[in-house]
Amino acid sequence: MWKVVVFLLFSSIVYLPNSNGQAYFRISADFTIKESTVNGKEFYKGKVFFDKNVNKIIYKISFPDSKKLVMADTQMYVLQNEKIINQRFTPSTNRFSIFNLTLSGHLKNYGLDKTGYYINSIEESEDQTIIEWLPPTGLEDKLGKAVISLKNDQLFGIVLFKPNGEIMGKRFYKDYVSVNGLPFPKKVIQVSYLHGAEYYKITTFENIKIDELENEEMYRIDLNSK
Repeated sequence: MWKVVVFLLFSSIVYLPNSNGQAYFRISADFTIKESTVNGKEFYKGKVFFDKNVNKIIYKISFPDSKKLVMADTQMYVLQNEKIINQRFTPSTNRFSIFNLTLSGHLKNYGLDKTGYYINSIEESEDQTIIEWLPPTGLEDKLGKAVISLKNDQLFGIVLFKPNGEIMGKRFYKDYVSVNGLPFPKKVIQVSYLHGAEYYKITTFENIKIDELENEEMYRIDLNSK
């Protein structure tokens, strides 16, 4: 169950206004996840809500069973029948999510320019721009480089490396749509590696809404009452 959100908790930035002057603050979408794991294939579907002012990511999962998963500060909560049935520590990663990156207008650079990473090289081809980012000085033994590819001035892919040069993971962003003037990828493909084997996770988004004023109770779910 906890693997449902691994993809969704990836990236980094802090909030800055968007280049077009609008401060986006809220996003929701239907999602499906098809995943290959060491235990076989898995499938999930549901709806996700994120309000950057509240700083909680809420996954309302409808399949394979009905439950809510809430990421709040350094805790991950699983709710069933509106009661907390599980809680565990997790790193504070909400600001690193695809949702916060998108709302803050920094998905294109994957937020690397806000983390101390710096550009080492840029290569142009007919349809792509490849940018190599290196970790902050002094942290090379803990962080590896990142290589980003842009298509149509949008993030297409990123490859993350370990400090020893091995590939840690890949992500590809496809089928962008513009919602309220904000680009968002409808498909994200994640590739991870374990013991020399490749594993894939494909997440698709539909019915994407930006700054909706409905479903207030989902964005502001009160964990203290659970």
